[in-house]
Amino acid sequence: MAAVGVVTTGATYAALQSPNVSLTNNIINTGSADLRISKDNSAFTTPSTAGFTFDGVVPGGAAMPASGNTFYLKNYGSVSLAIKAGISGNPSNLSGIDLAKTYLVFDRTDNSSPPVTIALKTLADSYISGGTSLNDTITAGATATYSVKASMDTDAYAGTTASISGINIVFISTGT
Repeated sequence: MAAVGVVTTGATYAALQSPNVSLTNNIINTGSADLRISKDNSAFTTPSTAGFTFDGVVPGGAAMPASGNTFYLKNYGSVSLAIKAGISGNPSNLSGIDLAKTYLVFDRTDNSSPPVTIALKTLADSYISGGTSLNDTITAGATATYSVKASMDTDAYAGTTASISGINIVFISTGT
């Protein structure tokens, strides 16, 4: 008689089971990442715009130009973007300036972020692996104003005149 009670309980459980329900045809879409650059804060382009000439850089002197070269990065995407920089290709350095002792100073001027100083060698070496962080994030739809200057350590170059050309600064962004 006990065996019959167990069978009956099992059958009762099966009779009270609800049918399965489901959510069908689900879709997952990513946010969009769309970083653009401008030198006039109105004509934003991708993938590039002409760069700057950094005149008057003196080894051991102040970063030049004194007021900096202004450019703008705008996030046309729907997610915040962490900003990194790198140098693509090999700059032409016929004068033999020490790239490990020559720097670009990036300063976000529309907020209180401290300037970030990065050696040209570091920027070039890090390009393949995704760049060097500018310790900055641009929110979706926002425009960030930057200033960039160049400087050298005292022992970066000795001579009467020198130049480095072909410095292609690439701004790399990843969604956060």
